[in-house]
Amino acid sequence: MVFDPQLNIPILDLSQYRPGDPSSQADTDSFLEQLHTAMRDVGFFYIKNHGVSEKLQQDSLELTKTFFALPVEEKLKIETINSPHFRGYARLDSETTNYKQDHREQLDIAREQPAVSMDSPYYLHMQGPNQWPKDPPELKETILEFMDELTKVARLLLSAMVKSVKVIDHDSFMNMFTDDACTVRMKLASYPAGSVETTKDGGWGVGPHKDYGIVTVLFQDQVGGLQVQTHHGEWVDVTPIPNTFVVNIGEVFERLTRKRFVATTHRVKVSDKHRYSLPLFLGPRLDARIPELVDDGEPTKEVTDVKQDQLLQDPIYGVNQINGYLRSHKRVAARWYHYDEQTQEWKRRMTPFIA
Repeated sequence: MVFDPQLNIPILDLSQYRPGDPSSQADTDSFLEQLHTAMRDVGFFYIKNHGVSEKLQQDSLELTKTFFALPVEEKLKIETINSPHFRGYARLDSETTNYKQDHREQLDIAREQPAVSMDSPYYLHMQGPNQWPKDPPELKETILEFMDELTKVARLLLSAMVKSVKVIDHDSFMNMFTDDACTVRMKLASYPAGSVETTKDGGWGVGPHKDYGIVTVLFQDQVGGLQVQTHHGEWVDVTPIPNTFVVNIGEVFERLTRKRFVATTHRVKVSDKHRYSLPLFLGPRLDARIPELVDDGEPTKEVTDVKQDQLLQDPIYGVNQINGYLRSHKRVAARWYHYDEQTQEWKRRMTPFIA
């Protein structure tokens, strides 16, 4: 593991982790020790030698740029308001994070799956088909391939994370993340160039927040703007490094280890250059119950700009995921869901609400 003294963020070599190769046990053990330290002390890290081709990375980035360069009326044909699964295009300043509007556009996608029946628990309605634009025509195939490759990386990392904690039964835990059951979502994000004066909420593309999944794998361009908050409350730039991904742990892992490892707070500042990023969020199956385990140590003490009421800590993973989208995409939530005061829970509308 390499620590950059300016970044304070470790760089891990994923090629060291070869759990199926007895001859590489020393490298695997070293990687697990480095990973444990990175998760405990930072919560964010870079990975190199991850096995995803640079061509696929760049093709995905260029097609993302092409999509966001389309006229807004074209992008709005696949707006998220059309999808009860919160898939599709979200226009600039339409998503809410930490009570403020995000100064970014995005295309939300996930695995292509059939919608569930209307009488299913409301959180299972996150499952469903994507919305894809007609142009660029190669976008769907390329992004789905990229999503699959990032998912492989995320699952391999999660396997290592679980082994590094040691108190978790690896095989039974990973059963929640089988290839056909785990939850995978991805964003194609576009942050227009701007400044404090030209943006609504003080120059932030996305305000301080934590990811509610278990692990996030991020591909970012070379512009920069991502910042993470250390456990002591200081903000650090996550400077782009070519052919690396940025990884952070989410709130599910925080709950799982009872804050032995905390989901690190992060934000994106607006730059004088247009920025693009493609994060992938891995979670267990939507109906999975997240156990609370205790690692061999004390809970991590942290200083964070994220208020306690913003944390999503329901034991059922799907509840956390959909509640995050319900509060972030209010127009979509109002059209497809309603809050039942009697049962004190959200429910899927039988017919979409039209204002």
